[in-house]
Amino acid sequence: MALYRDHAVILRTQKLGEADRIITLFTKEHGRVRAVAKGVRRT
Repeated sequence: MALYRDHAVILRTQKLGEADRIITLFTKEHGRVRAVAKGVRRT
């Protein structure tokens, strides 16, 4: 698993399963990046 640290703007979020999201980001150093945020939709 790669770990990046950079400033980013969120371009889009998509639901993934019941509790996760796919986040599309635009970063200064790496351009457009897609990441999975696990458990962000749990209450």
